Amino acid sequence: MPRPRRSEDTIVEIARLRYEQRLPQHEIARQMGLSEATISRALKAALDLGYVEISVAPKAFRDAALERELKQRMGLVTAIVVENRSSTAQTLETLGKATARVLDEVLKAGDVLGVSDGATVAAIAAAARRGPATDLDVVALVGGVGTPEHFTHSTEVCRRMAAGLGARAWQLPAPAILDDIGAARLLRETAAIKGVFAMMHRIAVAVVGVGAISESAMVFREGFIEAAELEKIRAQGAVGTICARFFGRDGQPVGTAFDDRTLSIGVDELKRAPIRIAAAISPSKALAMRAAIEGGIINAVATDAETARTLIGG
Repeated sequence: MPRPRRSEDTIVEIARLRYEQRLPQHEIARQMGLSEATISRALKAALDLGYVEISVAPKAFRDAALERELKQRMGLVTAIVVENRSSTAQTLETLGKATARVLDEVLKAGDVLGVSDGATVAAIAAAARRGPATDLDVVALVGGVGTPEHFTHSTEVCRRMAAGLGARAWQLPAPAILDDIGAARLLRETAAIKGVFAMMHRIAVAVVGVGAISESAMVFREGFIEAAELEKIRAQGAVGTICARFFGRDGQPVGTAFDDRTLSIGVDELKRAPIRIAAAISPSKALAMRAAIEGGIINAVATDAETARTLIGG
């Protein structure tokens, strides 16, 4: 026999008083004129019926000691480090939620948030939630790599982040690297692309992925840069890439033959954002992350404990 609607409404009201207003059970019983035993049964029913979901907050999985050490040793404005979970997917989900909480704290009305592509940034976008700030803009800092519908694509990351924050989305509807310099120049002159690059000038917070110089980096894996170019870029001293821009061990830009064909924020312009978070997991990216920190490209990290220890170990 189905539960009466009035009974369900009472269960929901009791759950709200307990979990949203944090009233003790005896106070709820007093307010509603019910026994404490009835309140206890209603709270259990709320869990059983799915009206209440209890989960461990992402903060519980953060490693405060590693965060402090990273900030002190590397001069970071902030560090978000989560414990390694049983799978990469779980670690990414936890890091995404923890970083989304931090963004909720730092973003204020009128701010522009810049985002790149990549799995870690995508996890943060998936966890983004509307906070107290209003009048926000989210702008893609790099053109697309891979298929547009993939969750790691810059346009999809930008869209999901904006939707989660209740912000306006400024997507970059073009490939990250074009085949022709002329085509890149023409695209930059279109009103739509101009507007996106103008918004990049205003970013207050940037969340960017970091790639190592390897075949697994997205720009190489997706064929945007020919495999033959990998060794040339490495020979020029590049150790990492952010937004399809390459840099060396000192964090300084390493020029490439396709810089003029690249549609993304430049390294020097990225440095102007007050908060620049490198969002990446994997010890294989530690060298690139350290170089980006030392060169001032980034001044904050969102990562896992294993990568954090590699960063500190040097």
